[in-house]
Amino acid sequence: MKIKDYFTPKSFIYTGEHQSIQTTIKNYQYSTKEVMITDDFQKKEGFKRYIQVVGLSNVEKIEKLKDIYEIESVILEDVFNVRQRNKIELRNGYIFAVMHVEYLKNNQIHNDYMSLMLFKDTLISFHEKDPLFLDALPELIKNYIDLKSSSVDFLFYQILDIITDHHLDVYDELDESATEFEEDILESKKVNQEEFYVVRKNLLKLKNSVTPILEQLEKVLSKNSDLISPQNHIYFDDLKDHLARLDGQLSQSRENLRQLLDLHMNNQSNQMNKVMTTLTLFSAIFIPLSFLTGFFGMNFIFFEVLEYPYAVPGFIGFCFLLAVFMILFFKRKKWL
Repeated sequence: MKIKDYFTPKSFIYTGEHQSIQTTIKNYQYSTKEVMITDDFQKKEGFKRYIQVVGLSNVEKIEKLKDIYEIESVILEDVFNVRQRNKIELRNGYIFAVMHVEYLKNNQIHNDYMSLMLFKDTLISFHEKDPLFLDALPELIKNYIDLKSSSVDFLFYQILDIITDHHLDVYDELDESATEFEEDILESKKVNQEEFYVVRKNLLKLKNSVTPILEQLEKVLSKNSDLISPQNHIYFDDLKDHLARLDGQLSQSRENLRQLLDLHMNNQSNQMNKVMTTLTLFSAIFIPLSFLTGFFGMNFIFFEVLEYPYAVPGFIGFCFLLAVFMILFFKRKKWL
């Protein structure tokens, strides 16, 4: 690499898998009396804005944002890099957030990516595909009077609250599955390992989504930015309480699953030990019998015992009595 490449600004490249989804823009410009929807980034005086960008493949179209809003190139680059970690950052004149969202749809857990930019009078969200988890948002903008009369950061709160509600729903679903696994392990000593690890993986993924948002939201709110109105702090404090409760529940569930995994491994080990104990005891019973059979089966020239008329029944009876004696001895020692 040439040294000049280190000082050349990086080009904006979409790193996701949804290259076929066309970039669409919905600009909800609203006031207390009116809501207009356009397909561009333009501002109308006296209106607040929520701009939803769906599809990140058309880089040139999205890059036009920089002509209207003062967005740093490194931040816009993070918008297109959908492998970013979850974060909320206070930048120069705006708040930038990246979130990986988990939500339920048709009893299945789905994942989605979203990034947000909160300006004084504008909120912009970026999505790889149609955000099904925000289906209720257009209706809120049109009909929720408190939202239309409040500053844009209240809409930012609403989105975070919707995402948190989805995460709570996902957690309830995973926690129910974890409870079923616990009952299976305690009652039948068995569990579907593949399903168990899927639930454990989803819990860890949800934990990695919730914890960074809680920590960094607290940091942003502690800086008393003018992007968050003082009258809306009460809502963000309530949101923090929900996130803290969910984070605590996730930590507890993760610990419970780890203990269940240890219990399951102990059950498997105990079952294997029981099998090996049984096999060992049966082997111990047949060791003297095998010795006697081998001893009396040798080709001695002089072996008077073999000439007795009841030698064979006597030998069989003695072997049977020896086996019974050993079984009773093992039972008395509680080995069997």
